[in-house]
Amino acid sequence: MNFCVKTAAISALWAGTMSVASVSAQTYQLPEGCAGYLTIQQRGCVVSNHYTCEADPTGHQWRVDFMENGPVFGSLIDGDTQWLQSLSLFSGQITELQADPPDPASLDELLETGIDTYDFTTISPDGAVTRWRGADVLTGETVVIDGQELLLMTYTSESDTPDGRFRNEGVNYVAPQWRLFLPGISKSFTSDGDALPESDNTPVSFIFPGEPGFFSQNPIYDCGVQDTSFPALITPRDVTQN
Repeated sequence: MNFCVKTAAISALWAGTMSVASVSAQTYQLPEGCAGYLTIQQRGCVVSNHYTCEADPTGHQWRVDFMENGPVFGSLIDGDTQWLQSLSLFSGQITELQADPPDPASLDELLETGIDTYDFTTISPDGAVTRWRGADVLTGETVVIDGQELLLMTYTSESDTPDGRFRNEGVNYVAPQWRLFLPGISKSFTSDGDALPESDNTPVSFIFPGEPGFFSQNPIYDCGVQDTSFPALITPRDVTQN
């Protein structure tokens, strides 16, 4: 499938997802053939909903993030957590992974060796290309959040964009039980070396089908205390995970 046709198909699925979502509604529904399996309420006034679709290859899974002002970010990953595409729900722009990356991101590699390096590029419909390079490292520590055991991971990365080179570093969490990377505390630096405000989107609670708050689009932690006119900082593991 060529890039334009594939992008159109992805846009149609996202449109189906978002067409039934409203800022005032408590929950939203997914397109036919898709089912949610996890909602994560996070710090930084973010709630993340995760789902799968029957028509996708085994292991593929989707995610949509909401802040106080509505949906802000969506992504699709494969079974090894390799990023396939993401959608900015502010701009409507879909960004996709270019084929045959020199060093694909790999959850299996990280779990087997304790470290995973990556080197890949992403492309948007207007042809803008970003190169991501970095490393994820398990610290050997585990934490338990809301009854779920997670692995602690640090990361460092650089992204070469049309606007310059940016650097990211921070602490994330690995959830092997769902084959997901979950955000933690992130620091980003501009091409001039200036530090951007630190972002903390650490998970607080995990909600499953049938439980109150499942697939809610209303974040509940740290809301009303920060500017939510823009989404939380997007890190390399947001475009390779989560």
